[in-house]
This record gives sequence, structure tokens and C-alpha cells, in this order.
Amino acid sequence: MVCFGVCIYSYCNYNTLSGSRGGDILKQWISDCVVVIPREIEGPLTCIFSKMDKSEAKKRAGKLRDQINELRYRYHVLDDPKVTDEVYDSLTEELREIEKNFPDLATPDSPTQRVGGKALSKFQKVRHAKRMLSLNDAFSEEEMRDWEQRLRRLQPHGAWAYVCELKFDGLATSLIYEDGIFVQGATRGDGFVGEDVTQNLKTIRAIPLRIDLELSHDSFVPKLREKEYWEEIKKRVIRNTHKVRRIEVRGEVIMRKRDFNKLNKLEGGKYANPRNTAAGAIRQLDPKVTASRKLFWQGYQLMTDLGQQTHEEEHLILHAMGFPVDLPAVYSDLKGVFAFRDHVIKIRENLDFEVDGIVAQVNERSIFEKFGVVGKASRGAIAFKFAAKKATTVIEDIKVQVGRQGNLTPVAVLRPVKVGGVTVSRSSLHNEDEINRLGLKIGDTVVVQRAGDVIPQVVEVLPKMRTGKERSFHMPKVCPICGQPTSRRLISSSGSRDVNSPSTSLRAANAGAATVCTNPKCYAQQLRRLRHFTSKAAFDMEGVGPKILEKFFEEGLIRGPEDLFTLTPGDIAPLERLAEKSAANIYESIQSKKIVTLPRFVYALGMLHVGEETAIDLAEHFGSIEKIERASFEEIDAIPNIGSAVAKSIRDYFKDRKNLEYIKKLEDNGVVIEKQKTLIKKSGKLAGKKLVVTGTLDSMSRDEAKAAVRAAGGDWVSSVSKNTDYVVVGAEPGSKAEKAKTLGVKILSEKEFLKLIK
Repeated sequence: MVCFGVCIYSYCNYNTLSGSRGGDILKQWISDCVVVIPREIEGPLTCIFSKMDKSEAKKRAGKLRDQINELRYRYHVLDDPKVTDEVYDSLTEELREIEKNFPDLATPDSPTQRVGGKALSKFQKVRHAKRMLSLNDAFSEEEMRDWEQRLRRLQPHGAWAYVCELKFDGLATSLIYEDGIFVQGATRGDGFVGEDVTQNLKTIRAIPLRIDLELSHDSFVPKLREKEYWEEIKKRVIRNTHKVRRIEVRGEVIMRKRDFNKLNKLEGGKYANPRNTAAGAIRQLDPKVTASRKLFWQGYQLMTDLGQQTHEEEHLILHAMGFPVDLPAVYSDLKGVFAFRDHVIKIRENLDFEVDGIVAQVNERSIFEKFGVVGKASRGAIAFKFAAKKATTVIEDIKVQVGRQGNLTPVAVLRPVKVGGVTVSRSSLHNEDEINRLGLKIGDTVVVQRAGDVIPQVVEVLPKMRTGKERSFHMPKVCPICGQPTSRRLISSSGSRDVNSPSTSLRAANAGAATVCTNPKCYAQQLRRLRHFTSKAAFDMEGVGPKILEKFFEEGLIRGPEDLFTLTPGDIAPLERLAEKSAANIYESIQSKKIVTLPRFVYALGMLHVGEETAIDLAEHFGSIEKIERASFEEIDAIPNIGSAVAKSIRDYFKDRKNLEYIKKLEDNGVVIEKQKTLIKKSGKLAGKKLVVTGTLDSMSRDEAKAAVRAAGGDWVSSVSKNTDYVVVGAEPGSKAEKAKTLGVKILSEKEFLKLIK
């Protein structure tokens, strides 16, 4: 840094120096050094910079960028408290003035580009090159051991270590770099498609606008590893960075506790917690608002294959590139994982950021990838959450909601209480069985927790707090919306059955039972179906919210989703409080969604057990709605991540003539369902092979066997035919073993099966 006094000297003697050789000396001196410009003399010194020729300005700008980037790295990655915002801002202001005088010297990775441009009208959608996954949760050591056992069954002879890191409570984002320069940033969204928030992410100083492809930020390595170890990684990665143009890094947008407290104090305490505040800031249409929130960013995954062999190496590489990362700990067994979590619990309150647990995952990438994905999460990683935050409150009432499938759900109305910094006033009680299990009454004092620090739930009743005025609750005999009778039904793998039927066992009746409205035309069910159909994950009809749908329904304009596409602006405009322009906007929103992707269409149908993930699986397997309609139970059941209960629900839906007529009406009214590109068949030892398992296996459960078959590239099928390649016979096999013998299908013992899937 240059002495402040010299800056003052240059200001005082500017007129004398600028017209002599002294001016040339001063300009050369300014070019060679990095000056911290006091605000009072900013203007006069700008005059000096404006008199620089272009080559001098270019040299000066380069030095400023290097210095600013070095300060960014020291402050945000090394957490160096000596670096101040005043120094950073002063240098950036000087660089901005040079770029103002020489516009062609401005570069995309310049620190001056962090905040700029006009506010957006909306965010554009971005399709991720590779799906952004989430994590499954565990809350106890027992659940962690169960997770490990599942992994051991899938890879009985595998050997791996666990890598642990903090689980930051923030917003997951993806960063794309081309030739080392930050070009795009996006939110997770639904995992497949997110929102482009590039300009907002640029405002976060912790995110480098240019990454160091030579990995020169590696001074930390000797403290962690032998120098030879790091040099081997470094050579391997640099060799690959020169071959790969595009690099993707993922991480979490977070907010420091101190910045959150400062903002909340300034805004009168209107923000609930740092996580929600950070997420809201990233979705501001004006980057200047985002910049004012002082967000941070923490990296956790290098997506591009640069030769890294472990997850630990990913973190080391990201650090050396200039990203702030949590340098992870590696353990040979779960004992080390538990010790790491206990340590984090002790220091949790002293951390700069909110953390809601730790992440443990298989360190070796080759083994991690073999475990694959289940639902929205990788099998080889898990979030080991901290115990949920709890509080006590009173159940003031229990309301009943009616879902789109007709299920009645009791919801506890709570005396408002803060749990983990968030005010809670409602909590689902799930069903009558849960109320009975808790022994809960209206008026009870209860313990409420936020599961995973998010979802409020009633976990315990305090009977000693009762006054005698508490009231028992019973599910209604008639639907609270339409007044038609309700029925208690069993929701199981074999479908929906009346619990009171003689064929339903008492044991079955106590598991998975729900109270259901028997009226398929129930107003509440119809509205729920409409809201599901227009939701973001389905047809995504922006502006067609619950109140608009209620108006359409009450006025008799629609009776089902298919009628939405027949509405005209003239139908909509007469509705109360809807102006002509609003009517036109609603009409355009509906009409613009007539072309829909196959996954969205399948999800919009609202089939029992079919969520977004299953809809995507169906679309990628069959490619068209016609093929899904014609698919057999066995074909559906053979799809990865789809079990027999879901397969039966899908098959039953398309066997119903009314549902096929409904799809036909949608198409007749102009809905166009795009064809989906089907996935290429996976490779592996069982590629193209169909397997049936009959009987009980000692080494793994049925679901785990199915996962193992699919991981090896095979198809899991439920029935034996001449097209079946293998039948695996366990203990107490059924008739499928005999049928296999009759058809000449090869029979495998459990031992042979395990050898086959290794």
C-alpha cells in the first residue's frame, strides 16, 4: 500500500507536477503502485488518471484488479480480519474511474461489474446440465447406522471413508465458468430447471468473477497434507482445466448472523431468519437490493470432472481456485462422524453462520457414483441433522382440510409460538391414528418442534397441564365442505379399501388409514385438483391463483381443468373486481401454457402417489402419453425408483375410461403434450437383462435388491415370462420358481445373485 501522505502531496502539487517531468514521474509511480484514494481527493486524482495514456491505464487497471481479487480472497476465503471494506471499496472506485475513461478496458470479470445494469422484470429459466439433488435426513445415530447398512447391502465388499462438512442453512446455487470467467448462476428450482440469478450472484464478493485455473491459492495445503500429495493433485487438475472450457461449481448462498442482526435491527425486526432472508435477497429483481443485503457464498461441490478422485479433493481444488469452502474432515467409520457432529453441536452458537447439521458422504467418487440416486437425493450422502428446536404451546382448535384425493387431514390451530426464530400457528396432525397415538385433546398443552428446523409438528402432549376443560376430537362423519358421508379407508400397496370391510384385517386398519370424502364431485376436491393443475410444477399458470379459480368455479365457468382452455376474455372480464386488462392477462396466461412438457402433464393429472420425480421417471422411460396409457403393470414396476404400490396406482388410473376421456378433452381443447426423449439404456453387468426375485433374501431387503439390479443396468420385473433372463430364489419362494423351471428360465441362488451384481 502507498502512504496516504504521498497521495496528499500529489494532490497539493498537482498543477506543478502535471506540466513537467514530475507529472510523468507521478503517473509512472501511480501505474506501478496501488493507491488507496481518500474520498476528499478522489476528484483531483481522477484528473491525473484521465491524463494517463491507454497503455499506462491498462497496466494500472490490471494491478488494481489483481490487488482487489487478492483482498477478496484474503477476506472471504482466508477470513483475514485485517482486510477492510473501506480499502476494498476505495480500490474498486479507482478502477471504476479508469474504466469510465477507457471503456474498452472494462472486462467481464472486473470487480466493478459486481453491481450494474437495470432491474429485471422477471427471471429467466435455466436447465441444469446435471440435476441438482437434495439430501435425505437422519436425526439419530441409529438412523445413520441404518443408512450405512443400506450402503453395505448394495456394496457388500466395498471399502470407503466418510467425509464430513457443515450443512449450511441457505439457498443452493449453481455457478458456471467459461475459460475461468463467471458467466451464469442459477437457483436449484425443481432440480432440473432453476432461475437465472447471475446478476444477483455477482453482487456477492465471496464468489470469484474469475477463478484461478492454475490453482495458485494453495498456501494452505502444507498444513493439511504432504506437499507431494498436493502437487500430484495439482498437476492432474491443471492438465484437465486446459482441456475443459466450461466448469460448474455448486454451493450455498448464506448470510452471516451479524449481517442478519444488523439488517433486522435496521428494518424493525421484519425478517424471520438468515436463511429466508438470503433466499429472498437472491430473488430480488434489482441487483442493487441484493447487494445491500451483504450475502455470503460457500462452495460444496465441483461438478466438472477435473480428475478429482475424492470429495475431499473437490474441496481442496475449489479452495485453490479461490472459492470459500469448508475444509472437510475424513473418517474411516461412523464413530468419527458422530464425534464430528458432537463437536459441531458444541461450537454451533459461536459460528458466523446458521448450520442445521452436518453432511456425511462417501468420500471415494467411484463408489459414491455407484450408489446412484433415490428420489431427489444421492444414496451415498446424508444430512445428519441436529435435534429439532422445540417449544410448548396450546392446541386451541383442530380444523379439517380436504385434499384433492378426498383425504381429510386434521390441522392443529396453535396458540402462536416461536420455534427456532419462526412463529408457528398451524401444524398438521396427519390423521386420526396420529391423534390417538399422541392422546391429544383440544385445549392440551403440547410440545411442538420444527422437524429439520423447517416443518412444525406436535410431538408430545403434557397431560399434567390439563385443567379438565379439554375436549376430545373425532374425525367428522360427513365432509365439512360438501356434507356427503366420509369413509375410513386403508391406503396401501394394494390400493384403497374400506377399513370396515370384513376382508380388511384389524392390523391393516391401524396402518395407513385415512378418512376420505366419498363424493368425487366435492367442491373442495375439485378446487384442489384445479390448483394442482395450475401449480408451478404442473401447467405453471402465473396469475391464475386460488381466488381466480374459485371465481371461475362459483360462476359455473369451469367444472374441471379442461374447461380452462375454452375460456375467452369476454367470459373472464364480467367477474367481480376483474378489469378488462386483468382478464386479458389471465386469458393469455392460460393460452400460453397449451404446449406442455410430458413430465409436467403427467404430474398435472394428479394421480395417487405420483409426484414430480415419478412423473419425470415415467416421461423419460416411455417418451409419450400414449405409451404410458398402454403400459402394463410390469413395465411400470420395472422403472427405477417406482415401486409396486405406485405402479398399481398408475395402471389403475389409465384403466379408468373417465380418465382417458379427460385426457382426450384436454387435447381437444388445444393442449399439446411434447414428446420426451427417452433415456439411453444404462450399461453394467446386467444391461438388458430382466430379473425376478421370489422368496426372502438374507442379505438385503426387496427394495435394496431392486436398487442393486438397477445399479447394475438390469430391469427388475414382477412376473416370470419367456422373456425373463434370471429368477433369483430366496427362502420360501412362491410359484414363480416353478414357473421359471417350466419356461426354462435360468434360476440363481442368492449367493450367485450377489456374485452377479458385484
